Amino acid sequence: MNYEAAAQKDARPSKSGFTCNIDGIPAKDRAHYEQLVESLRHAILEIRELPNGYAFRIDATHVGTGQLVEWVELEKRCCPFFGFELRWDRQNGPVWLHLEGTEGIKDFILDEFGLRETRYSWFDHAKYLPKDPAK
Repeated sequence: MNYEAAAQKDARPSKSGFTCNIDGIPAKDRAHYEQLVESLRHAILEIRELPNGYAFRIDATHVGTGQLVEWVELEKRCCPFFGFELRWDRQNGPVWLHLEGTEGIKDFILDEFGLRETRYSWFDHAKYLPKDPAK
């Protein structure tokens, strides 16, 4: 069965109406995917709100850029409604992960990644940050 067929086989809508499909990720890769998700969550240094999602400044010493690319490759199989952008700023500046989508995606991101109530209170902190991650 190809990934597209698997993605349609067992898709389940979330509270926000977006349909994730963990079966889009091959069973042999799921434990690794979960490790990547957990590492990514702990590597978030800053969150900035975008018009259609969020930008996350990533601690590249905690999650390597290869791991970020690997996570995007797996995540897009599960959640094809996300738009992804990985950005490496000039002069060895920070690494940013942008997650974007259609209306309602912001609540989905916060809920699915457990960012509403983290020990770092990033969501509360993020509302005071500049909206443009380029600055």
